[in-house]
Amino acid sequence: MPVKIIIWFWNRYRPVGGWLLFFLLAAVIACLVTAVIEVEWVPETAVVIPAAFWGLMMGIVLAQRPLRPLAAWSFITLYGLLLPTLWLGKLVPPLWRWFAGWQPFSQYLRQNSALLFDRMASWFRAVINGGSSKETIMFAFGLGIAAWFLTAITSWNIYRQQKALPAMLLMGIALAANGYFGQANLLWLILFVGLSAGLIALNHLNSLERTWTQNHVDYSDQIRLDFYVHAGAIGLILFALSAALPGLNMNKLALAFQNQPAVQQAEQTLERLFAGVRQPRRPVPAPDGAGGSGLLPRAYLLGNPPELSETVVMTAVVTLPNDLPQTALSGHHWRALSYNVYTGQGWALSEERQEELAANTPIELPPDAAQLEIQQTVHWVLDDRIARYSLGFPRQFDQAVTVSWRGLTDLSRVQRVSGETEQYYLLSQISAATPEQLRQTGIGETFNAQIPPVILARYTQLPDSLPQRVQELAEEVGGSQPTAYDQAHALELFLRQYPYSLDVELPPKGTDPVDFFLFDLQKGYCDYYASTMAVMARSLGLPARIATGYLVQPADANGMQTIYEINGHSWAEVYFPEYGWIEFEPTAAFPSPQDNILLSTAVPNPEPTNPPPAIPPPAPQEPVWLQLWRGWRWILLAMAFGIGCWLWQRWQKQLAGRDSVIWAYGRLQHHAAKLDIPLYPSQTPDEFTAVFLASINRYANKPRLQPLIERIRPHIETLNTLFIRRRYGQKTDTGMVTALKSWQRIRRPLWLLRFIQKILP
Repeated sequence: MPVKIIIWFWNRYRPVGGWLLFFLLAAVIACLVTAVIEVEWVPETAVVIPAAFWGLMMGIVLAQRPLRPLAAWSFITLYGLLLPTLWLGKLVPPLWRWFAGWQPFSQYLRQNSALLFDRMASWFRAVINGGSSKETIMFAFGLGIAAWFLTAITSWNIYRQQKALPAMLLMGIALAANGYFGQANLLWLILFVGLSAGLIALNHLNSLERTWTQNHVDYSDQIRLDFYVHAGAIGLILFALSAALPGLNMNKLALAFQNQPAVQQAEQTLERLFAGVRQPRRPVPAPDGAGGSGLLPRAYLLGNPPELSETVVMTAVVTLPNDLPQTALSGHHWRALSYNVYTGQGWALSEERQEELAANTPIELPPDAAQLEIQQTVHWVLDDRIARYSLGFPRQFDQAVTVSWRGLTDLSRVQRVSGETEQYYLLSQISAATPEQLRQTGIGETFNAQIPPVILARYTQLPDSLPQRVQELAEEVGGSQPTAYDQAHALELFLRQYPYSLDVELPPKGTDPVDFFLFDLQKGYCDYYASTMAVMARSLGLPARIATGYLVQPADANGMQTIYEINGHSWAEVYFPEYGWIEFEPTAAFPSPQDNILLSTAVPNPEPTNPPPAIPPPAPQEPVWLQLWRGWRWILLAMAFGIGCWLWQRWQKQLAGRDSVIWAYGRLQHHAAKLDIPLYPSQTPDEFTAVFLASINRYANKPRLQPLIERIRPHIETLNTLFIRRRYGQKTDTGMVTALKSWQRIRRPLWLLRFIQKILP
């Protein structure tokens, strides 16, 4: 039975030109896709796989349909833009979310679409403002569109235009450019050349055979065997020539091309806009100020080397408002940057957008409530590190800086510009929100509804490899707490029970560090605590991340803090609606900002400017069909509009300048072929009609189908009579309306017979 199904499928869906042509085309496209994947231009490079596959399929299908080029390429363009968007934005939810209810389904779409828009808008802002961006989403989007259109153009040229050479040249240029700039393996170009030669030759042979058949030219079937022998020999020769070609000296030509001023200027512009794209020809430096090496950012603290306690990294003088004492800063941190991507092996930075700001230019941060402004004068003394440290989030520097953003408004870090001094003055803001204010933000859906979807998408991410027992422990510790703040605080207090130690080892290779800390190591240093709290908070649905920098130190008699390398630290931050990112200190033996009430009483009006609304009563449950309609209405309407335009155009094409009698009779013959009724060029219309009626009479012995056969028989005979009169009689317009009406009567019954033929033996 499976063999019969395979044979039926093989014969039923055999493309024009045969399966060999299709497989050669697929192999050529696979060479290009594999070469692009091998380079790994950006983390999202895999988008070229579905784009190339569906571009190939759609190009072949539309090329063999009776569509005008404008209509076909309108569909190709529409879906070429849609598919990379859906893939890169992860806008097609996994299967389990389709059955999890409307709320998780719609939340998934809101978060992912908001994150996609934020990443794209961030890149466009960098382009408009002349900044630099490491955001890779637009480059990946371009790769997806290029793969789609390259494969669609190739299949269109081969199956509609019967011209393979222009398409192969276009793909060859793309493959050569990928190999030159990405240093891909030359094997894919060599395979491409040999396969392309065979594809071009086979396409030409198919075109000749089609022409010979139409002109009734007799030719031998042995010609294909000769073709395979000669095409194989030519392919092997091209393989050998392609393998020998890299031995030629092309350095002078390449250098002459690269030294052109226009080329150099274009490269500089592209490097600025696509700074996050992998450049195989250049080493990629580690991010300055990130600290540490290995899996965790503060790994250099392990073992507590004596020199760390003696190495001064910076000094700082802090001025607090409202005559607050310096002890009000206890438990807070000198902030350098935050990590947002938890990989299951440690932390990583996502793509960023760089914006250069002149001295004394305000940094546009979101307007969070209950913020306290602090003045600082910092003198960095350790090395030439370009990271700019601040208490809380910086608002303004007295010298030029480079600000790195995730998306549009999510501040990642600040760095100095080359040539600026190591001493700088800044203003920053630090949260003075009280626990009572943070508790008012609610919990669960009420809490998440107030948070921007892009924050939820970016900071609730967890890898699939996270052990289930970590999530179960998070639920056990904080799941029963009444508010989101109480959940975060419960996690902080729970982790502070683990003893602090620098005499620990890094997690074994392949082991999740959070799981290793909680259940095996059960002691550690700041990275373990901060990572564990962030991951457990994310398990409860709270947006969380870790930040790195240094601990605030007590000021001397002159109000100056002296920070040593041993004070390097990492901590957890949780996002709360209206109040922004709030620091938590889960590391044992260090003071927590949540225990410091001095800053909480420093703001004159501690009440939030916009109190959170009361929890509304639950809305009545809507029918499932209405929920699906609300989520998908625009996509469904767009699809309906596209189908309607296609049907209208098809109908107009059928009516405009067409003889209805000839057209209706042609449709009858088309359905006869689909019903496996033999058609011969020597048949007269009466002979065809007799064979047709005899073939469908085999269904007349079925009681439910007999009335159907009897109903359509007169209309088939009417079409036959009208066709004979039109073809062999006078060329008049009589009978056109009758032919259309007869065809309308038999069209649906013929579709039904085709369906019955597929399901009945």
